Amino acid sequence: MNWNELWMTVFGTTHWLGLDLGFWVSMAVVALIVVAMNAVFWGMKPQKKPADQPKTA
Repeated sequence: MNWNELWMTVFGTTHWLGLDLGFWVSMAVVALIVVAMNAVFWGMKPQKKPADQPKTA
C-alpha cells in the first residue's frame, strides 16, 4: 500500500505549509508519545520514604 498515493487521492497534496507529509506524521507520533508519557508519569503515586530510624548512641 502506497500511503502517498492514498493521501494524494483523498487530500490532493502531500505537502502542507511547505513541509512533506512524513514530517507531519513524525511530529504527530512524537506528540502522541509525549502525551502518553505525561499521562503515565502524572498518574504514578510517589514512593514513600522509609521512616527514619532513631539513633542509638
